[in-house]
Amino acid sequence: MRDDSNILPITNAAKPARNHSIVMEGEMVVGCPVDDTLVLVMGIGNLNAESVAVFLNGDPALSLKATLVCWPLQNASPAGTHGFVAVVATGILRRASLKTIMLQHKAKVTRYTFASRAASTGDLIAMIADLAGTNLPSVIDGLVEALISGPIGRKKLAAITVLLQAGARSDGCVELIGGSDEGEIFVQGWAQDLTSSVTRLFISGRVSSLAECSISVFARPDLNEQANGFAGLLLANEAVEAGDIERLLFRGRRGWRFTEVYDRRLIVGSRETPSHVRAILPRVRASTEILLRMRSAANRFDGTETISGLPFPVRAGIDTVLRVEGSGLLVSGWLLDPDSHVEGVKLRRHRGERQLDDSWTRIDRPDVTSEFDNRAPFNAGLDPNRHAHGFVAFAPELAGDSTSPFYLELRLNDERRAFMPLTPIRVTSREAVVRQIRAIDPNSWALRHIVDQQLVPLLRSVSRPAPEIFGVTDLGGFDDLASPALIIGIDERVEEIGPLLALLALDPETRRAPVVIAGAADIIDRIGVQVRRLVQFYKLNVRLVSASGSEDLYDALEVGARAVSCETVVFLAASLLPRNKGWFNKLLAAYETRKNCVLSPTLAFEDDSIRWAGTWVAGAQSDRALISRYAGYPIDAVTGMATTEVATATFECCVMPREALFSVNGFTRGYLGTHEKGLDLGLKLKQSGLKSYWLPSAQMLGADDIATSEKASTVALIERIDRQIFDGRWAKSFGKRDNPEAEAPL
Repeated sequence: MRDDSNILPITNAAKPARNHSIVMEGEMVVGCPVDDTLVLVMGIGNLNAESVAVFLNGDPALSLKATLVCWPLQNASPAGTHGFVAVVATGILRRASLKTIMLQHKAKVTRYTFASRAASTGDLIAMIADLAGTNLPSVIDGLVEALISGPIGRKKLAAITVLLQAGARSDGCVELIGGSDEGEIFVQGWAQDLTSSVTRLFISGRVSSLAECSISVFARPDLNEQANGFAGLLLANEAVEAGDIERLLFRGRRGWRFTEVYDRRLIVGSRETPSHVRAILPRVRASTEILLRMRSAANRFDGTETISGLPFPVRAGIDTVLRVEGSGLLVSGWLLDPDSHVEGVKLRRHRGERQLDDSWTRIDRPDVTSEFDNRAPFNAGLDPNRHAHGFVAFAPELAGDSTSPFYLELRLNDERRAFMPLTPIRVTSREAVVRQIRAIDPNSWALRHIVDQQLVPLLRSVSRPAPEIFGVTDLGGFDDLASPALIIGIDERVEEIGPLLALLALDPETRRAPVVIAGAADIIDRIGVQVRRLVQFYKLNVRLVSASGSEDLYDALEVGARAVSCETVVFLAASLLPRNKGWFNKLLAAYETRKNCVLSPTLAFEDDSIRWAGTWVAGAQSDRALISRYAGYPIDAVTGMATTEVATATFECCVMPREALFSVNGFTRGYLGTHEKGLDLGLKLKQSGLKSYWLPSAQMLGADDIATSEKASTVALIERIDRQIFDGRWAKSFGKRDNPEAEAPL
């Protein structure tokens, strides 16, 4: 093993024979770097002590104490009677080169020069073996004892492992290895020199590691009288997989020993390990501390539900577990614990965990009270005035093996644990939030806390990737580079696209424009036949784009923009219709005048009242940072107005440079609706230097951007949640304004 270091002048390891002959001259020593601050120094002399004073490079200021491991030479030498290895901490020379070293014991001082080439740990062992002969195990034992004191980094651990591999003697074998969700590894086998204890040992394998081991022993009639069976729990300093272990190196009663992992050993996963621990537990002998650890390992999650079998009044149930990719889990259920037996509730998966009961929201569940009242084991009756048994909890995504199952762990006040397996359902962030809102009574006292402490954090942590193109079909003579391209976005609100395509076909300005129709794959599948028929009938140039990961209109528009290469795009929601002819050229003409901007027309309802006519920074008296000033006015009130700069445009209908969208990473994920999502993109573009304008003379008709299928209470909550998400992202941008009363563009 080679371990190069900058504390010696040359890092190429010498051949053992060459360094051996140099050392035998008695005037030189060989250095073996362990890490940046530690070196093993080997030589011969007349010293036979456990520690010496060391002076490096002849400088009295560089004086320190060093541990010395000595042994009588196998063959006599005029230069000395003993070989030695000094364990020298060189922290004060971290970046310097070692040239000379003086060893002082009592009044005697011996000076040595370092060989020009450093030795690896393996080469050092070979030289010690030549000089020490049968004393090699005791020398290695002394070196390991010196090295394991103090912090052990990766390089130091590697050196110790190499030493032990050379000096430890075989002792038994490991026949079974089992993993766990808590990092511990269960081992079972036999050995002669391994006793029941809590001790440190070294794991050798694909990754070397230091581990604490709790060992218990048991009788093995199939072995000789000197050997025992053993069962132990290893807790390594770093993550170690059960299948990567090759040897366990431990200090027994007669020195360092190694237990080889049997080549036909049984490796079991974390679900099977508890049953193996339970099977051996009645047979083992160990201290109370070790037995408690073994019992704890036996009482771990093995894939089964154990709460319903508890002998005292604790029961639990799960309503839904919703998993949002790139965010986490939203768990809702109930826990009935009238006598406070439960000390804690965790969400677990492999080696990841999250405490739930310190942040969950409790809700009233009178149905749980009535279901269990006066039933075993709740025979004493439940308090008729206490119903807060339900809970809702959001937990960020857990680390650990992605194939491992999720489960709840209940820690009880008698040190036992009980478990509930979970089966998450993958949903979008919007689906998760809306399903939870629908499940809660709008008048519940806990609703506000659920929104603020569970749903908003879920949305704020969303980091899902941008929607991607799933499929592309060109209908007619679509030109990928023709500019501008008209991007039509479709969401679940649009049932019929025929009227819009008919109006585009009848308008000479849009009849020959390249049109992209984009939406989620299931929506495109639903309307695809209709679009093909209309395109063929009207002879339009259409690219049909289906998307994966598209959740709303703006996701569809973003995917549509990815499907073309032109410089300029015109976004249009499929739910909008032109109020008059000429809207397309009006937008393009106003855009050409200003260049490099985002420009939108007026949006109106079918009764000709204004839905959107520019977004403005609100005054200090408003509870909103941005407002739509003319919303609700008759459309005639703004028809004669000039093009006006605004805080943000609306992306339901606008013209803009295509690359500007992707320069700010597109629309921000984590919003439930499109209103704040559009404001968010507008402000990002504003920060990048892109101005926004409103063109009053171009007008479009359409309904509001909220799905009508939702209850009014659900719609209000969605709007409130989106406002909290938006305010959390942009509050600082509106925190300080020179004139807070002014309603001017940002």
